[in-house]
Amino acid sequence: MSSPTLQDIADHLGVSKMTVSRALRGEAYVAAALRTRILEAAANLGYRPDPEISKLMTHMRRKRRSQAPRTLAFVWAEKEPQDLGLSAWSRQLISGAKARAETLGFQLDEFHLAGKGMTGRRLSDILEARGIPGFILSPLISRSRGHVSMRWEKFSSVVIGLGYARPALHRVHHHHYLGMMTAMRQLKKLGYRRIGYYGGSVINERMFGAWSASFLAHHPLPLKQAEMLLGLRREPNRSNFLEWLAKVKPDAVIEGGHLVADWLQDMTDSKHLGVVTLGWRADRPQVAGVDQQAEVLGAAAVDLLVAQEQQNERGLPQHPKIVMTEGTWRPGESVRRRGDL
Repeated sequence: MSSPTLQDIADHLGVSKMTVSRALRGEAYVAAALRTRILEAAANLGYRPDPEISKLMTHMRRKRRSQAPRTLAFVWAEKEPQDLGLSAWSRQLISGAKARAETLGFQLDEFHLAGKGMTGRRLSDILEARGIPGFILSPLISRSRGHVSMRWEKFSSVVIGLGYARPALHRVHHHHYLGMMTAMRQLKKLGYRRIGYYGGSVINERMFGAWSASFLAHHPLPLKQAEMLLGLRREPNRSNFLEWLAKVKPDAVIEGGHLVADWLQDMTDSKHLGVVTLGWRADRPQVAGVDQQAEVLGAAAVDLLVAQEQQNERGLPQHPKIVMTEGTWRPGESVRRRGDL
């Protein structure tokens, strides 16, 4: 017996073939109750889409977009427009996202939740009025957990990072556990053993302890000694760092950003200390570390969003996906082989 067609489903329900097609693609033009009836009928009749036809339709939609790019949104959750230019990481992130969107035939417009009078509900209304079907939500920076009240049911969506506690959405983030493991392995290769990690506890909490867990798991010293070299602080500052440094006496320090490198610049007795950052920056190439490749992260977020848009998937996903991107090691003058010190 041949597989039922769209026309068979349409005849069974007494609706048009186009209505069935739109319902199966999840388009908003079909009322929710009717869509439910069509989906149930398709399942009961054993309908299965032809993958070759689906492939052809995806190609045709892409071709139409290349002629008139469809707009997607990149929503900055916390940063004001004037603050974005101060962060090299943010510039890389949006640059990679926009480049990937253009390659796939889309235009990516930026919006700001931190703007005066802006709320998630108001922004949702703006996006819907402009016919924007989906958006990417930037990572949280200032806090470990957060929530944004968008009208999720209206859009395809992807969040960057692990900071959003709810709802459960598709997300992409840097493989922080692997990043710390890479830093530890590079330092061990160079002969460092008394390796310390100093950084903020908020960012570590936001990534579910990935940095601290990887630090302890890959440390060359026994666990009890390694724990003594773990310096997590709610509010890291230079004074506290110097106290910690004098107490634990590491031969190398791993940090999340570039604060430690800055604090050590005017200390002549720190030249022997290795410094590695987990957030390598092109404008600070002398500090060795892990380049998180924010542009790759931005591109991955677009890929995940476009996949939903092409399948007309809207609302909260039943099975949220997590996509992780890898960084790469960048050598620098801040570390060297122990025998060369």
